[in-house]
Amino acid sequence: MVKIILLTLVSLAYLNASSFEENCLNCHGNDFKFNMMMKKYTQKYSSEKRIKEAIFDYLKEPTAEKSVLPYEYINRFGTKEKTTLDDKTLREMIDIYYDRFNLRSKIY
Repeated sequence: MVKIILLTLVSLAYLNASSFEENCLNCHGNDFKFNMMMKKYTQKYSSEKRIKEAIFDYLKEPTAEKSVLPYEYINRFGTKEKTTLDDKTLREMIDIYYDRFNLRSKIY
């Protein structure tokens, strides 16, 4: 019974991770960009709850005012397109992003 539960949990974690790769890393590429963005979100919003909510709000309705990127970057590249993910999936992707790239996990 324990083996079945463990196998199920590992499978779910893998599926979520592959969804993150499909929905996020597929376009954004390497981890460096995600680390940089997490640093900027952490500097501006500090708590896990505020960071996740800010990312959610930005991805649902991207504007220059909501972006944590410098004005020069937005001026050159613009804001990203509005997400096509449903709210539940988007929150799951944000959870995975936070778990992988939050600065606390980098402190030794």
